[in-house]
Amino acid sequence: MKDFFSKIRSGIPAVTAVVLACIMPVPSCKEQDAMFKQYAVEGGIPYLGAVSGAKARIGVNRLEVSFSVTDPATAKVGIYWNEYEDSVMIAVEPGEQVRKMIDLPEGPYSLFIKSYDAQGNASNPFELITRTVGAKYLATLAHRSFKKKTTGFNSDLRIEWETAAGDARFTDLVYTATDGTEKSLRIGNGVSETQIDDYKQGTVFRRTTYYSPDNLWLDSITPAPRTENELTVDKRLGRVIAYSTQTGGEEAAKFYDDDANTVWQTGNSYPEYITIDLGVEVPVTGFSVVPSIKHTDGKADPRAPTTVRFEVSTDNDAWTSLGAYNYDNGTYFYERLFEVEQTSARYVRFTGVECTGAPLYGNGIGGPNTVKMVLAELNVNFKLGD
Repeated sequence: MKDFFSKIRSGIPAVTAVVLACIMPVPSCKEQDAMFKQYAVEGGIPYLGAVSGAKARIGVNRLEVSFSVTDPATAKVGIYWNEYEDSVMIAVEPGEQVRKMIDLPEGPYSLFIKSYDAQGNASNPFELITRTVGAKYLATLAHRSFKKKTTGFNSDLRIEWETAAGDARFTDLVYTATDGTEKSLRIGNGVSETQIDDYKQGTVFRRTTYYSPDNLWLDSITPAPRTENELTVDKRLGRVIAYSTQTGGEEAAKFYDDDANTVWQTGNSYPEYITIDLGVEVPVTGFSVVPSIKHTDGKADPRAPTTVRFEVSTDNDAWTSLGAYNYDNGTYFYERLFEVEQTSARYVRFTGVECTGAPLYGNGIGGPNTVKMVLAELNVNFKLGD
């Protein structure tokens, strides 16, 4: 026998299985019943089926929760949140499609949905992760931005759009047509340019961008309506007629060619100026200057003035100064905007007055004693309406 158990310990699988089966005591059926009876509930506990198709629609300080009642024994359904501290209880019918509106402050929520029968027996909870939006969310919203909004004064309105924000779904553009009626266009997020050929010249227009956090549209969410009362003169109407200096290949004309990838690079002295015939007389209200990124890998070229001046004329003879302004020649890229007192003009003159210092980009671009001026585009804006 000693040799037998020695063989078992040495690992003979078949023998081991047989021996264990023979020597292990097997309790009787009565003994098994007694063993588990202490854990059983007389008659058993009936478990209900959970609801199906549960989903939530996000609204402003409210939610709409919907689901289907699948178990015919279900008499009511409870919706719980804040770790079961808050809840609503809904009486239901078998097979019912339930929609329940719940007012909830802005924030994230984990909802638990449980079914109950008439005796109070419950289903397993169904968890639904969702949220509501409110004042904080609304404060972050803006209408879809324009890259450009121009007219050639031929009943035309051309708009180039920036990329829509994440929760934005579409933008409505409302304008006055040449026959005096108001028209509306719905601009989808995938549209990058809108061309209108029946625009009543000089009239204001407006845009409204609609948001839905989950695209299920419980609420239509928009910022306050935005009316546009300014346009940019279409550069195809005008041309550069005079300038101070330029560098071969990067001529002054490229400062007004509607292409931010081309640049005007001057010689080695300040001040530097350029004169533009707009091609039409307009009530000028502002200018924007686009810095160059051609030589600076996405950063603003620091070879730019620190002071600029704008002048206007109706006859290219008598000139009115609209003032001198500080210009940011740092390397952060953005369009530099300048608002001026409304003045009628057919001709405009831009002057880079001086550069008192420039940050160093590298490779000899920028730094102390910068004397060249490198800029991409000049835009001229004018007022709409009365």
